[in-house]
Amino acid sequence: MNTEETGSGDIIPLIALGASAGGLEPLEEFFDAAPADAGWCFVVIQHLSPDYRSMMKSILERKSHLRIQHVADGLQIERNTIYLNKPSEFVRLDGDTFRTRAYDDPDALPHLPIDYFVNSIRGRTPAQTVAIILSGSGSDGARGCAAVHGEGAAVFVQTPAEADFASMPQAALKTGAVDRILSAKDMPKAIADFLNHGKSDPPDRAFDATKMSEEIQSLLKQHTNLDFSAYKPDLVQRRISRRQELHGFRNVEEYRQLLLANPAALDELYEDLLIGVTQFYRNPEAIETLRTSVLDRLVREKDDDVPIRVWVPACASGEEAYTIAIELSEAIRAAGSDRRFRIIATDVHRRSIDRASTGLYDEQSLSGMDPDLRARYFLKHRDQYVVEPTLRQKLIFSVHDALADPPFMHLDLISCRNLLIYLNSEPRTRMISMFMFGLRKDGFLLLGPSETLGAYGDEFATVNARWRIFQKTSQRQGVERMMLTDRHRTMPRHDTPPPAVTAPARFNPYAATDHTEPRNRDLLIRSYNALLKRYAPSSILISADGRVLNWFGAASAFIDTLNNLAEWTIEDIVHPSLHFAINVGMEKLRRNAMEGYTRKVKVEFGANQTKWCNLTIEPLEQQENPRFLLISIKLDEQVPPTLANDNDVPPAGAGDDAVILSQRITELERDLRLTEETLQQVTERLEASGEELQASNEELQASNEELQASNEELQSSNEELHAVNEELVTVSAEHELKIEELSDLNTNMDLVLNLLRVGVIFLDRKGRIRRFSELIGQRFQMQSHDINRTLDVVGPRFDFADIKRMTDESLTSGEPREATGTHDGMTLTIESHPVPVLEDGASQGGVVLIIRGFT
Repeated sequence: MNTEETGSGDIIPLIALGASAGGLEPLEEFFDAAPADAGWCFVVIQHLSPDYRSMMKSILERKSHLRIQHVADGLQIERNTIYLNKPSEFVRLDGDTFRTRAYDDPDALPHLPIDYFVNSIRGRTPAQTVAIILSGSGSDGARGCAAVHGEGAAVFVQTPAEADFASMPQAALKTGAVDRILSAKDMPKAIADFLNHGKSDPPDRAFDATKMSEEIQSLLKQHTNLDFSAYKPDLVQRRISRRQELHGFRNVEEYRQLLLANPAALDELYEDLLIGVTQFYRNPEAIETLRTSVLDRLVREKDDDVPIRVWVPACASGEEAYTIAIELSEAIRAAGSDRRFRIIATDVHRRSIDRASTGLYDEQSLSGMDPDLRARYFLKHRDQYVVEPTLRQKLIFSVHDALADPPFMHLDLISCRNLLIYLNSEPRTRMISMFMFGLRKDGFLLLGPSETLGAYGDEFATVNARWRIFQKTSQRQGVERMMLTDRHRTMPRHDTPPPAVTAPARFNPYAATDHTEPRNRDLLIRSYNALLKRYAPSSILISADGRVLNWFGAASAFIDTLNNLAEWTIEDIVHPSLHFAINVGMEKLRRNAMEGYTRKVKVEFGANQTKWCNLTIEPLEQQENPRFLLISIKLDEQVPPTLANDNDVPPAGAGDDAVILSQRITELERDLRLTEETLQQVTERLEASGEELQASNEELQASNEELQASNEELQSSNEELHAVNEELVTVSAEHELKIEELSDLNTNMDLVLNLLRVGVIFLDRKGRIRRFSELIGQRFQMQSHDINRTLDVVGPRFDFADIKRMTDESLTSGEPREATGTHDGMTLTIESHPVPVLEDGASQGGVVLIIRGFT
């Protein structure tokens, strides 16, 4: 590869590599694969101990033919050169010139030399600049990479799974400013691709997109607990590819690595898949049609004391819900009515719901709204608009999965635009089924322009075909509740009340292979409903503790579920006129005196409408303490003769009922007095304990302040130790390599001496043995424990020479000595050479004894 291939003009391609603990091995792999004549300049920035002499230069020289030198202040960068930083110095690049600065006391700890250098190259030509983060602990390099990436330079990161210390690569990934995630050995080729073609020319890489999509969906499900298998596969794949391209990754596997390391990237993809596209008065003509065909009609036709209920699933940031609330308010205002309404807006995305709940929007969001409406329903706050509080109180925002959670009940309108088009066939059918379950008879459903009712078209009448406004005509309610998914939720929902009608057992729609079985089941349940309507009396089913479980027939007239979020108890939803009689019946049950209870009750519905009904309460179980009671209600059109002229006289049996309740009240008052006395004693003890706790709290606060101060000191010390630990890991790695190299050299030296048939003994300045060659050990039976002994104790003995005297003379005079003679039939030559003391500490002095002539 020549210089012209990598750049143009005099601009030198600069490759900045940041490494810390565990960075030695990836640096070796990188430079082993890096070209030696491409014209690139490499700058390696490491965390180094201040008092350590790094061996990185000698280590890299074994892997690369590039010129290697340490950075010095004022040095110019050159092509085909590797520059290494020195310990305790910050390095920056001023143009093409290095500038260095020693660490100062004011510098923050830990020192971040990688960030410091990478930030300094922001002004270079981005197309000729690459920043690389390799193994290391901490987050050094992350901020610098984000800065140069914003300028257009390339940022590569070592695959975290392959890094010995993954903190630095993961910190860079969390910034989102990463172009490639690679092994160190693959980075030089990626650098060449970038320098030659930029970021816009991805290489041809084959991968199994479907498999990758499934793995990414699995990550999403673990992270968000939302199953995207209900969405159309093509849509999910397009969204994954879009986020991959926006991040600049050329391979979906690299994008998956980013998702594994960076939860923020998972959140981005999650929000993108939810397709939260909404705005105020989206499709104004559709909103106008909804107003004239539905909202005005609801305001005009519904009873004044019955609130209008609206559900907006998949509301995103709330603009659609607020639009309907504004139009509904305008319809009520135009009709001169004081009708109430409630809009329940839901979404699976928590942050979207939080934003919608605040009701805060910028001016651009409201640009499509009529100025008069904006002035009436929004308050300007600085440069933003806040929803008027009175309107805001009429909306409930809640996290809710329309595909998995139960639907809301007794709804007059459901607005679900442009959600069904993203779903597969079976989830789409299940959602329409749940909409049917939640809608009242004659309730309305608004869908998107491209959405249809599918198999449930016969259950609705078309109000406006173009804008997909439908009205429920079916009498069925609760039949399709079986279509709810069996998928378990890790977070329980608390914003949906018990269903008003008992639902059949659930089944998994994905397991169904034929639509015949659900239709047969549907027919069967229809027949059950017909039987109940014909033979079951108008009644309310309650539990022994006063919870309303269900109601049947005309009994719905005595039930008020204005707020679906309320507790379903007798006091909350049953008509107040029935409370007295029901409580008496429950009290008789409590006393085991329940044999059937019947009373005639006067019920006032308002507007001078009074009805008399016969109320019968009886247990459903033939046992001493039944768990369920059935309250049968039968309207009586005739006024009792005893009350024809005087409505103040109670019906027969009311006196007995009053006695029962009076006795019960007496018991409760006695229990209350006892409870009050007990609470008084407990309160006194708590006050005494409170004073003690207050004193203890003051002491703890003082101790806490001391601990905070100590904690700050420990944090500072921990950061320093963290930096030192990184340096020690780097030093340890270099030492291990050096030890391996020395071991190889020793082995090779023994091999050469054996081939030359030469023995060597090294002595220190005191004449003690420091080392001896393998041949000496074999010929004279010397062992490793003989080291540090003198020659007069161990070692070879010769008749023709006194080697102890020879070595002493060499140490004393500094001159070599030599002797030749015969030993065991061999003519040996013995030489004694003094070894001088070197200033750099490489030699401590002594004598080398060389014996030649072995056969």
